[in-house]
Amino acid sequence: MSFVGHIRDLAAARRELETRRLLVVGGAPDADRSAFLDAVAREVADEAGLPVYRFRVADAGERSGEAGRTPGEAADAVVEACRGVFVVHPCVVVVDGVPAGAADAVPTGTADGSLLAGLISAFAESESFLLVGSTDAREDASALPSDGCADGWALLTRAAVHCDRGDPRAAGPLLRRAVEAHQVAGDRRGEAWAVFLYGRMCRLRGRPEDARRLLHIARERFRAVGETPGEAWACGELARLATRSGAPDPDALAEARRLHERVGDRRGAAWAHLWWTVARADEPGFPWREEFANVQGRFHEVSDRLGTAWTLHHHALTLARTDGTDGTDGVDGTGGTAGTGGTAGTGGTGGTDERRREADRLFEGALALFEEADCPHGRAWTMLEYALRSPAHRFLNGEWAAEIRHVFHGIGDEAGEAWVDLAEAGPSPDGEPPYELACRYPIALLDTLGWTETGEPLIPRAARDTQPEPRPGFPRPGDRDRPDDSRAQVRLTLLDDVPVPDVPARIALQVVPGPGHPWSTAPLPPLTARATSLGHAEIDPAHGVPADGAEFRFTPHRPGSHRLRFTVEDPATGTVLQQVEAEIDVVPSDPGPHRPTAPAPRPSARRA
Repeated sequence: MSFVGHIRDLAAARRELETRRLLVVGGAPDADRSAFLDAVAREVADEAGLPVYRFRVADAGERSGEAGRTPGEAADAVVEACRGVFVVHPCVVVVDGVPAGAADAVPTGTADGSLLAGLISAFAESESFLLVGSTDAREDASALPSDGCADGWALLTRAAVHCDRGDPRAAGPLLRRAVEAHQVAGDRRGEAWAVFLYGRMCRLRGRPEDARRLLHIARERFRAVGETPGEAWACGELARLATRSGAPDPDALAEARRLHERVGDRRGAAWAHLWWTVARADEPGFPWREEFANVQGRFHEVSDRLGTAWTLHHHALTLARTDGTDGTDGVDGTGGTAGTGGTAGTGGTGGTDERRREADRLFEGALALFEEADCPHGRAWTMLEYALRSPAHRFLNGEWAAEIRHVFHGIGDEAGEAWVDLAEAGPSPDGEPPYELACRYPIALLDTLGWTETGEPLIPRAARDTQPEPRPGFPRPGDRDRPDDSRAQVRLTLLDDVPVPDVPARIALQVVPGPGHPWSTAPLPPLTARATSLGHAEIDPAHGVPADGAEFRFTPHRPGSHRLRFTVEDPATGTVLQQVEAEIDVVPSDPGPHRPTAPAPRPSARRA
């Protein structure tokens, strides 16, 4: 624990807090300072899955004569309130309203009687995070913009940048705060864009059902406020969802492109044109050379480096995987006549070498642009495909796989790391995909995985569109010898419509034994199901008995994604039989009735 001082930048404050677990903020009026503290607390708490507790010194009678307490007595009351459960159990504690001077140039543990020193002492051995707000207002009030709507748009911009970089984890907390900011400001257009980006983030994270629901909601809200460009973007993202199953929908992408063009959104039209071209690039006879060149020209017109980089990436990928024909009736890229048979269609060995050199140039151009645009997701995929298609490039660098794996790891893309592992290991003797890919991607997509004659993988294009997490309940290799019907599983069912903030929603928990499980022919024992909220929500009661029909009331206090943990125990032996986690999305002001799917449990290694 250590004293930090006056901090006004949210990113710097968050880094300090994560490093030292103590942040002292001053130099702003009450409203701005409190908003800043709340923003930092929410961002850290959402990512770490911790609860937030808030104290105001004034509430403890800090002001002289209030509630009959002296300032010293009020300070003692605040310190004592922060001891115990808030110190023993990790959480984020915000103490605001510390009087001027109490947080000014105080070395750790040397200011006897100081409220700040007392708080530092109380949290010295804690795993909790402590934020302190001082009323010292000698500096300017620039902690946070006071305009909630403008702040919401800034948050949306930051979230969109994280999605473009391929780091959707960092976008989640920003989008939750953006939704709140636009709601408070009454900005329906901003709220629609926040819901759209939240749906896009879910697509990136490999959660198609959540993405589809949110993108449909966003599209309806865009229509309601007359935001046609947003409607076109939502249509395009919905069409891209189909690629995850290995069945792209080029017609829907073409319609999104027409919508963009109708409203003069040249950048949106360029992106829709790119994904339409990618969806059709592997069709026999499709003129992919011409289309990729047209898309590249569109992106140049709007100065979109990221779009240009992905265009070069897919152009190079298509070039490296073809036999020289490009679906046109003219000459191919090697000077031979396409589609005439013999060596003219393939260009012979010389044509193959020329195509490889051209693909190398395109990959190198894409890699340079991804680096300029600070997009590690695109950079990692381009490095991987370049290494696979250019043996000379790969063998010059003996650590090629480790380097690419490191870039994927930097954005938390475990799926990308799994593709690197596959490229290193080569095809499986039994033809089955490795577990780390099988548990993340649909079978239909993995069925499109191919191999070259030299043993290099032809990774499906759609694999780079998402960063999917392991599917809940997918059997691990050690479980495959154990029949599914011999296990008991936890089933969670959301009994009400889409949860909204501060309104209880019912969740039913059942233990469902398989046909081969002993409980299938005998009454379920009196197990205990313990419920825990890992964010800004309450869940009641804390315990339930599945045999009697365990039902819990989930009350979220903010929109966004909420995690819940359910632990099933045998009270007779004190054994934890299974622990599952579920994610529930809370979307404010759902325009229509909706019956969501059951929250998907995440099983732990311990199973009943």
